[in-house]
Amino acid sequence: MLHKKLKNKKFEITIILLATILSLFLASYNLNKFDKIKINFDGRYYNQLLYADLGATWHIAEKFRKNLKEKKNFFDSVPEYRRFLLPSIIVGYYYYLIDKEIFEKKENNQIVIKEKNYKFGLLIIQILIYYLSLFFFSCELKKIVKNNLSKYIIIFLALEPSLLQWHSSFWSESLFLSFMIIIFTLILKASNKLIINLFVGFILGLMFIQRGVSFLYIIPIIIYLFFVTKNKLKTFSSLLIGYLMILIFVGVNNLKKTDHFFLLALHHQYYSYYHYFAADLLGDRKKISEKKASNILSTEEEQWVKENNINIENSKDLSKNITYRNKIFLREVLKNPIYFLKKISKKIITMCIIQPFWVNSHFYFDKTDPNAIENPKEYYNKKIFKNIPYSIFIYIFSFVGILKLFKKIVFKRKLNGFDKFLILNFLSIFYFIAISGLWGNPKYFTPCMISISFFFSSGFMQFQEKFIKKNN
Repeated sequence: MLHKKLKNKKFEITIILLATILSLFLASYNLNKFDKIKINFDGRYYNQLLYADLGATWHIAEKFRKNLKEKKNFFDSVPEYRRFLLPSIIVGYYYYLIDKEIFEKKENNQIVIKEKNYKFGLLIIQILIYYLSLFFFSCELKKIVKNNLSKYIIIFLALEPSLLQWHSSFWSESLFLSFMIIIFTLILKASNKLIINLFVGFILGLMFIQRGVSFLYIIPIIIYLFFVTKNKLKTFSSLLIGYLMILIFVGVNNLKKTDHFFLLALHHQYYSYYHYFAADLLGDRKKISEKKASNILSTEEEQWVKENNINIENSKDLSKNITYRNKIFLREVLKNPIYFLKKISKKIITMCIIQPFWVNSHFYFDKTDPNAIENPKEYYNKKIFKNIPYSIFIYIFSFVGILKLFKKIVFKRKLNGFDKFLILNFLSIFYFIAISGLWGNPKYFTPCMISISFFFSSGFMQFQEKFIKKNN
């Protein structure tokens, strides 16, 4: 029986195995080429493979590893959710288990992530998690998609370059994408079983501590389940219980470590929309330079901090400061809505340019480079427009797939299980664009590519069928 089942999935197994081998090869290549210690323009040591935000993740991981090494229990060792929680836990626990150091000391007591310190093991783990998740997803997909559509989808999810690149890097996207695929697998399996929805909620919680951007991702899931489940009370209760298991742990852990109950990482909230966009909005409204506007906002904030005795090293005070910043940002949006809409539109367009080589490009970036400081737009977006032809190719077929779904909805044709699943994915794309669009970073579009795969494959298959009929 098992042999027969595997034989029926021969195509999917072949594609997934090939993609796994390719990912392992790329991981080995990246380690050999970029796992090197360099010196930046500020004269500080850094590991080229793990720079910027990745370096911050590994610093937190080192604290977690040291706590475990000092015989503290797991829960006491877990750091508060200030920046990157689950990635730091995974890295720290991995190095604790293999009993290896993460950092080494250089001149002037500088510490830097060591070269060649068994990083490959972490990449192997995330590659296997992704492709095992994809295999189980393909098993469920074949049950509701009876034609070759499932094959196109699996090829896309296994080998599409903008997805493939993350598995051979240490960015948080690979595991995040795995969680998405696991959730989609469970949803396709059975949406009205209590234990499955409990597990969906739990995975949603893991997504949240992997990347805070998914904090409200439960909303599109709830909307979908509302239309496809019969016992809504049982479904939503089990889903929320699973989700709250993680959220309560995060909140209580933060309370224990900081005397303040919070969920979203405070660092990300502090350096959020206000930090990056408020001065731009104010500058346009008052017709002054962004630098002058930034000075005005900084002066106002400093005065507010002084008047309210705020110490941002204290979590409660930091939360108050975040609330202040959010109010100021909202004030500027409301006072300059036309400019804001223009800005977010441009940013969303930039975000949606698919970049298959984002990871590779960032191995060469250095925030301390004078060019990065003086002209960041040009520095970080050198190759962005070269990806437009590829993006257009993906979007043409995806649009055909979306159009097919909309026709069914508009003309009130009966929607099958896969059609309903596509509606969930349309909501998923809208969610990530709405949450991350203002940043304009193609990296944040990555989760949308999971959903794009279904529309692209549907559109591509329609094109192929028409082309074959025309030639026959």
